[in-house]
Amino acid sequence: MKKILAIILALSMLLGIPAAMAESVNVPALTQPLIDAAKELPKSENLYFEDGLEISGMGVHYNNYPTAFDGCFYWPAIESLTNAHLEFDWRVEDNYSTQVATTLASGKLPDILQAGAYGIMNLVSEGAIVPIDDYLDLIPNIVAAVGEERMADWRQPDGHIYAIPTIVNVPGSQTVMVRQDWLDQLGMDAPETWEDWLALWRAIKENDLNGNGDPTDEIPLALEQGANGERSMASLLNAFGIRASSDCQFCVLDDGTYTMVYEHPRYAEFLQAVQDLYAEGLIDPEFATRTQAELFTAMDSGLVGTTMTWAERAKLSTYAIREAGDEDALWTCVIPITGPYGDHITQERDAVTQLWCITIAAEEAGKVEDILRLFDWNFSEEGNYLYNYGIEGVSYDLVDGEPILYPEMVSNGFVDYRATGCEYEPFGGEWQTSAFMQCLFGGQSIEDLDDASASFYNGLAIVNDGYFYAMPKTLETDAYVEFRAELITTGVCTLRDQTVAGQMTVDEFFAKYETLKAQGLQEVIDAGTEAYALLSGK
Repeated sequence: MKKILAIILALSMLLGIPAAMAESVNVPALTQPLIDAAKELPKSENLYFEDGLEISGMGVHYNNYPTAFDGCFYWPAIESLTNAHLEFDWRVEDNYSTQVATTLASGKLPDILQAGAYGIMNLVSEGAIVPIDDYLDLIPNIVAAVGEERMADWRQPDGHIYAIPTIVNVPGSQTVMVRQDWLDQLGMDAPETWEDWLALWRAIKENDLNGNGDPTDEIPLALEQGANGERSMASLLNAFGIRASSDCQFCVLDDGTYTMVYEHPRYAEFLQAVQDLYAEGLIDPEFATRTQAELFTAMDSGLVGTTMTWAERAKLSTYAIREAGDEDALWTCVIPITGPYGDHITQERDAVTQLWCITIAAEEAGKVEDILRLFDWNFSEEGNYLYNYGIEGVSYDLVDGEPILYPEMVSNGFVDYRATGCEYEPFGGEWQTSAFMQCLFGGQSIEDLDDASASFYNGLAIVNDGYFYAMPKTLETDAYVEFRAELITTGVCTLRDQTVAGQMTVDEFFAKYETLKAQGLQEVIDAGTEAYALLSGK
């Protein structure tokens, strides 16, 4: 049945979906020297495929990284060092699950595949990917990077491991932020209580703070809908003490029970409060459809007063607004929104992200072990240096045994660093804290940072400290795989959005929610509760 559904989805799209085109990127001065040096690197003494290794992949491309094989140093360097050639079909995040379904229906799988919103366990049910539990002895560097205490985060609900992860040992990522210059215009301080937040949002709504003559275009609190609409309103869920998963669909209650957020004792109150905010015009009228890119555009255009997004946007959007002529603009990062009960919490970055699955096509071609060896090399010291710092003598030097990135790599923060191909996130690896901090500071001391860069640093490493919680996983049980699209993505999430927009009451929402539970959502909850107990040993 699932294969039939995949074929139906495939037929709903045009054949031959083009690879995702990357956003235009700047070309840093060191790009070409790095590419030239990459092509001349001697073969690695740690891993080299004498007969070569060809690996095809399909995944989601994001951030400002070049997409072409020779568009940055990273892929030619891997080829020179290991004699492995990687060729990727990069796709955009929008409708990626449908694109995966199309690929499955075509019968022509790449060697490695990102599950994305389609879900790893969906790929398992399709028989499209192979478990890698029996190969852990081939990937000791990856096992060490995950660590024993995080092994449960690496496994799927059936207890197996299916994905090569990416590891980021930096807890900060997203943060709540406000327009400091708008606070100054209003004579207000950064909000500390729920009442303070309400007062700020109302003041933003009632004043033409961007000075464009239109007193109605400011958005007091801008929200993004996430990849498929499930993640919406994470910051407000947190304000009501709901410790949600990354997709904002699951949580762990105070008694340790794993369940859906809609079962949380404060969810009804949260939903009523958000409905009231919407009715008053205090939250984004396009919350249910605004993508992340659209949020960034609205921020850069001087339309947004407060939001929650990647901490780096505090710097980038400040620069964008200033370049457009508003020299006083400044996004400043603040503690998480404090709710009516005094809760102010925020999601910790997911340190272990499931990234690449190895397909049955690779298994049939006898490539599984070699692919795993290559990824494990990427997590070795040699691979980590390449991933995080580039090439010695071109982009960094060893100083007292420590790799120090050249000023040309970090003077523009992460922008040029990424554009050269360093820390190529869509491919994944293990983020080194030193490289992260060098980019964060732009090669400067904290005292030398400009106000926008200092705000970014504050949002990433300072202001949220003490408020983080580890996100519970979204457990892809058989029930979740079966019912997600119908009962979650286009089911309860649609009901939530309609309720926020005032199209039904909170009581009506829960009545319809109970109907969805009877149709299979209760099975999702029960299976998740059981799987969580198994993985956590409770």
